[in-house]
Amino acid sequence: MKNILIVDDEPDIREILRYNLEKEGFSITEAVDGNDALDKVSKDLDLAILDIMMPGKDGYEVCRKIREQGNTLPIVFLTAMDREFDEVRGLEVGGDDYVRKPFSPKMLIARINAIFRRIDQINSKGTSICFGELEINTSTYIAQLNEEELHLPRKEFELLAFFMSQPNIIFRRGDLLSGIWEEDVFVVDRTIDVHINRIRSKLGPYKNWIETVKGIGYRFRPKI
Repeated sequence: MKNILIVDDEPDIREILRYNLEKEGFSITEAVDGNDALDKVSKDLDLAILDIMMPGKDGYEVCRKIREQGNTLPIVFLTAMDREFDEVRGLEVGGDDYVRKPFSPKMLIARINAIFRRIDQINSKGTSICFGELEINTSTYIAQLNEEELHLPRKEFELLAFFMSQPNIIFRRGDLLSGIWEEDVFVVDRTIDVHINRIRSKLGPYKNWIETVKGIGYRFRPKI
């Protein structure tokens, strides 16, 4: 049974989420604000649903602190903030998905299940891919550079794995979106750019291995 952490300062929202998620067979842990969420983050969790506008630490700060700890827990932002800027910021701090309020419980559950399916697909491959000093293991979800572990949230890991499994091939943004996100999940092209920029920032001297092909998209081109 997968354990989902619900973080929201509105009791009604937590009740709606708990009711619908428990009907689908999920185990639920609740947190009433950002500090409470950080106290309850553990290895026993499989995913977090995180509000942004909360007293004390907001959702962005909570997500940032989780990622700073090297925790790859999938995080879905659930918020009334509906500007593209807010969504991009959520992705930049390490979120995996972004759902706007008011929301459809069925749609939210579909997107949560899509995340779990993607994780299971990658875990089932159980392969190691290596180029020079850059290595990923799709069984353990660990990426290493020069034998140092890279802290990559799920979507960043999945994108890097997608690239490394198909080197030197040019992918349009649409190819990457359909390869990493489910077809029924709406995300903008900017989502890809944000994730790729975050991956590049962690690859250090190897950041140019992910090339921008002007007017087309991206490719992974290891220079070894």
